[in-house]
Amino acid sequence: MYLFINNLILNKMITREKLEEILDDDSKNPFQEKEVDHKMKALTLLRNKIPYEVCREIIGGAEHDQIYLCDIDEVLPYINEDDAKVLADCNLFIDSDCDCLSMFA
Repeated sequence: MYLFINNLILNKMITREKLEEILDDDSKNPFQEKEVDHKMKALTLLRNKIPYEVCREIIGGAEHDQIYLCDIDEVLPYINEDDAKVLADCNLFIDSDCDCLSMFA
């Protein structure tokens, strides 16, 4: 419990609405950071932020050209606005069908 509360205070948990705004912004211009494996960067950020007990597998599944990641409810308590901007640069989005973060392969 202490870890969760401490994380909320230090990271200033992002709201679902703010995360949607950042990830779904039509004006976002992803891949600004050059010479980076954006998929690996997003996966590493999520693995480092979200405790294993909350989300055992960052990659939940894949279909054709889309990779499904953690459920939004598992992500929100552990990331802040700066993290969301990094995920936006990695071109992650919210898949409304399964209510999870997602990226194209």
